[in-house]
Amino acid sequence: MARPRDQFVDPTRARWRTTIGALTVVGAMLGCPRTGDGTAGGLDRPARDASGNRVLNVGNPSRGADEQPDYEGLARDVRARVVGRMPAELPPIREACAAMLDAAVAMYERTESDATVLAERMHATRAADLAACEASSSASAAVCVTLLVADDGGEWPWLLDQCMRGFPKG
Repeated sequence: MARPRDQFVDPTRARWRTTIGALTVVGAMLGCPRTGDGTAGGLDRPARDASGNRVLNVGNPSRGADEQPDYEGLARDVRARVVGRMPAELPPIREACAAMLDAAVAMYERTESDATVLAERMHATRAADLAACEASSSASAAVCVTLLVADDGGEWPWLLDQCMRGFPKG
């Protein structure tokens, strides 16, 4: 009767498995170097790339699990920069949200090469976006986003997050 093939262990094969396993463990322990600069700075104006196109800031650059930005601190900074520019009397929430969505479309039309596609997508979801804004945002947050988007202060979703943290509803 023949013995099953896996009953005999080739010593060279066993050494390779051990070596590969050890390298995997060492690689996992070393991980990626963490050389980030901590939390992100302020909202700078967009730079221009070699062809003259605007390059918007990204709110969450990849820095590793141990160096995540302090989103609440960033939101406090955004609030401090915007609060002096807020109107004395805020518009009703529906008007503030509509102005915010219009400003986002205008920003994409100014800054993106595929602006037509993005604008069409935003127009297709406008009713749902408007309802979500009214339900979850404050008028102050919507005005904050409108002001910062007009300044090309960053990407719309990130600005929305920061303004909603800085000017919570309720």
